[in-house]
Amino acid sequence: MSEVMFHKCRPKDAEGLCELIRNELGYTEVTADEVRGSLEKMLVSDDYFTIVVENKGEICGYVSAVREIALEIGEYYRVIGLAVKSEYQGQRLGTTLLTLAESDAKVKGARLIALSSQFKRTEAHEFYEKMGYTKTSYSFKKYL
Repeated sequence: MSEVMFHKCRPKDAEGLCELIRNELGYTEVTADEVRGSLEKMLVSDDYFTIVVENKGEICGYVSAVREIALEIGEYYRVIGLAVKSEYQGQRLGTTLLTLAESDAKVKGARLIALSSQFKRTEAHEFYEKMGYTKTSYSFKKYL
């Protein structure tokens, strides 16, 4: 993995990100065009932070976070996506990606960083707990 590089996400990363989101996170219906459209909106806002990691030109991981504000806690960060290709897991890429998001949150004055994880992703839950995260609630969603 001598050619591993971390960099800010670019619209041209949409195909690789789509593959990660589909295969590692299980959102099988997402398309590269949808990912590209979201990226284009995110990249024009200072509230979003998205970093990808590449190995020899292949996107093998990413983290995406957004700065939010809540009345009860003020500014905080929410990790809205974190994935590492299965063949690259265990090589500290996820740790590095999450640490980068945490560092950006601190620099921007956030008091807290939060995330959600699907029930079935038990290995991810263990990873987050090792990284110092605590289970505090359930996450709910409703498609409109």
